[in-house]
Amino acid sequence: MSSSVGAPSRFSERQRFACQPVFLERLLVNVEMRHGRAYRRLAVRTVVARENGVDGYTAGVPVKAILGCRVETSADAVDLRFPKPLRKGERHEFVSLVCDDDLDGERRWINIDVDHHGIAPGVVDGEGKVKGGLNVSITFDDHVPEACWWYAEQTECERVIRPPDGDRRLLEIRRGVVEHTFAGPCRPREQYGIAFR
Repeated sequence: MSSSVGAPSRFSERQRFACQPVFLERLLVNVEMRHGRAYRRLAVRTVVARENGVDGYTAGVPVKAILGCRVETSADAVDLRFPKPLRKGERHEFVSLVCDDDLDGERRWINIDVDHHGIAPGVVDGEGKVKGGLNVSITFDDHVPEACWWYAEQTECERVIRPPDGDRRLLEIRRGVVEHTFAGPCRPREQYGIAFR
């Protein structure tokens, strides 16, 4: 998964279209916005190996390992390495943090670029806890947007068009926080996220 925020991707073409040998049962992306910029992004992933010997996950951007992984950096990638290689079908949960140092302008979306075997459909329990699927949560500081909406499998031009009032894609902003869990599965080589203005 790469995470873009309304700016050109830092991934090379090889990384962008490579399909990592994992399927995500759950991906929680929590973004802290400061002054219209994505200041901090925390990602919690539960992966299932699609082949034997899966020993990590390519992040592609500078990250800090928080739990269940360690960082290895090469010339064109940042890898989050697992404590031990996974066998096909084995699950692993890990947490990483991206601190955005790209301050070239305000953001218009938080994007998830699916560069692996996909993400399971969203599952939320009776208490509101996300048990599976993709969930994106954004906390805004004093720069709260006038509107937020989720998008799925849209181009950059399509995703910035605000849906009309009453559209199911419009999201409520509560105390500076907006979030969405995607009900359906997220497909490989597609993009999902939340746009705002």
